Amino acid sequence: MQKITLPSLFHNQSGAMFGLDARIALAIFGILSVVAGVSAINVFSQAGTTALTTELTNMKKAYTEFHLSTSEHTLKFLDLVNNESEIPGWSGPYVDGMLSDKSRGHGTYSLTEGRQDVPGVPPVECSGGICGIWLKLTKVKDGLARDVDKALDGDDSPNGGTFRIEFIPGAVDDVYYLISTNRNGSMATRSAE
Repeated sequence: MQKITLPSLFHNQSGAMFGLDARIALAIFGILSVVAGVSAINVFSQAGTTALTTELTNMKKAYTEFHLSTSEHTLKFLDLVNNESEIPGWSGPYVDGMLSDKSRGHGTYSLTEGRQDVPGVPPVECSGGICGIWLKLTKVKDGLARDVDKALDGDDSPNGGTFRIEFIPGAVDDVYYLISTNRNGSMATRSAE
């Protein structure tokens, strides 16, 4: 039987590979963490794009419902929420869960009239041509605005199509989304005054 002494215990090399194995395992876990982190960022980015795209298309549907029930066009966003203009035939609120013009994750909503047949941001003043009502949303992050533009228009032209981006210095922009069209020049019967 072999006698184990303290000096022989420190000279035993049978566990020397454990340190190398641990470093390899840590390197593998580190690489997997980076890959998972990048994947998570992409998923969150896509979720934000989908959420804003859905929110904007729901606002367009709300405006259409408002117009169908009142036979009016308005430039007051709050007419969709609480009939601020006291329009006959109003059967809203047309926008669920909103009590004001404040967006849940961005700035504020407003409505504006502008040409849809010419590029421009904000939409060019409606003095003829093909006009429409545009939904304006403030304080949308730059990258999100570009991603939503690609989702709604199929391209990344920021000042053409149904979704337009007004680039403002800083990390956020104002965006415009075409929610109603008319070929007869100016169309709003209720102004934002």
